[in-house]
Amino acid sequence: MSITSFSYLGFVAVVLILYYAVKPAWQSRFLLLSSLVFYVLAGEGYTIIYLVVSTVSTYYAAKAIHAETEDRKAKRILTVTLLLNFGILAIVKYYGFILWNVNAVRGWFGSEAIGTSLHIAASLGVSYYTLQLVGYLLDCYWKVGMVQTDFLGFALFACYFPQMTSGPISRYKQIQADLYKEHSFDYAQVTHGLKRMAWGFFKKMVIADRLGLIVNSVYGNYESYNLVIIWAGIFCFALQLYTDFSGCMDIVLGTSECFGIVLPENFRNPFFSTTIQEFWQRWHITLGTWLKDYIMDPVLKSDTWIKLGEKSRKRLGKKWGKRVPTYLGMLILWLAMGLWHGSGWKFIIGEGLWFWIVIITGNMCSKSLQKINQRLHINPKNVIWVTFQRLRTFFIFSLGLICFRAADMGEVFAVLKAGVTHLSQRGFSQVRGDLGLINLIMLCIALIIFAAAEIMQNRGIDLFDRITECPVVISWSVYLIICGMILLSLSISGQSFIYAGF
Repeated sequence: MSITSFSYLGFVAVVLILYYAVKPAWQSRFLLLSSLVFYVLAGEGYTIIYLVVSTVSTYYAAKAIHAETEDRKAKRILTVTLLLNFGILAIVKYYGFILWNVNAVRGWFGSEAIGTSLHIAASLGVSYYTLQLVGYLLDCYWKVGMVQTDFLGFALFACYFPQMTSGPISRYKQIQADLYKEHSFDYAQVTHGLKRMAWGFFKKMVIADRLGLIVNSVYGNYESYNLVIIWAGIFCFALQLYTDFSGCMDIVLGTSECFGIVLPENFRNPFFSTTIQEFWQRWHITLGTWLKDYIMDPVLKSDTWIKLGEKSRKRLGKKWGKRVPTYLGMLILWLAMGLWHGSGWKFIIGEGLWFWIVIITGNMCSKSLQKINQRLHINPKNVIWVTFQRLRTFFIFSLGLICFRAADMGEVFAVLKAGVTHLSQRGFSQVRGDLGLINLIMLCIALIIFAAAEIMQNRGIDLFDRITECPVVISWSVYLIICGMILLSLSISGQSFIYAGF
């Protein structure tokens, strides 16, 4: 059951009506039941066993750690539970990748490859709920979070249906208050949530799916296109990924808002960033902060890293002695970022190493670049300079996404080569033919609307409140235009959300 389908809308409508119809004290239990039903309908039903094992193990481990007085025993419970949860994730998500690498190593030594016909279906949202549960467990171990003693209440946190497909990765202390309190029907809140859902449908179905037609055409036949169209396809994929994923988040957060539950934001207008580091602070925010708080920071605070810092300062001096441990800690974070995005070396290289190299290079060169700017009398707030920085950041991000979109590293290099050497191949007319004139016109109109909305949101303006404040004729005209464009996009829609695969 895709969250852009009529079945999802029907499911949400029924759940929403019953949610406000039942006794307020039963609302959280009803949401849990609805979430379990959604899980079975939206994914492979039998994979619910993975979710049950992760939920039960984390719940009882947190209680045991909280009651344990000896840190050694508490750490043992933590370690076993982490191995269990990450073990499930590794088996269902990385089994094929692990086997491929094992066979590659065996091939180097002349051994035969290990063959297997084993197929393991991934659990719906396993990458998201695993990190969410692990974060809760670590908070309990570090005594910075409250232990939930109600199993059914904890189960709702683990499988709350709006965020099961693509996140966001919530922290228990962020949403516990909204998740369990009694909610009365609030017209303004529900309608605001529905408007946000509609905006998500617009971004996904009207923009992302049309951009997908261009991207699929270019990547599927890049040998035949000239370099201008190839680079257009590369940049279109960056826009497609953003409108696809942020559109999904709008639907998820809008759905949750209808129930009175506020989930954390996952995007903050990333294409207005002037550096890659700032970009990743605005893109997939909940994943980035999770990796920083639960992987990078603990590594930097570990005894091993502290000793590494001391040795580095003795051998390399104060300046570089401080940087080396930090950069190595960032390397671990970015390798984890790449591995989370997919089970393949193209993700580790394109989503991990590439952005790590860009960020540390920027950090190392920042002071030198500031001096050059001062000598050239460049005002850092100058519109032209800021625009250049934003375009540069977009270009660097788009380069990394070639690894994300291409089938493998061989295709990555082939696309890059074609983007430099293809001068006389087919051009825009072929893309226009693949997309269709009507779709092209609608895409251009939608991108103008989208760009205006992004500018408003980047300035701190609530798009939906601003539309509501307009005269009735104008506000309803906007609603009808948005809904009309969504309905006209039903024929080309149907592509699943890109990040639902993770």
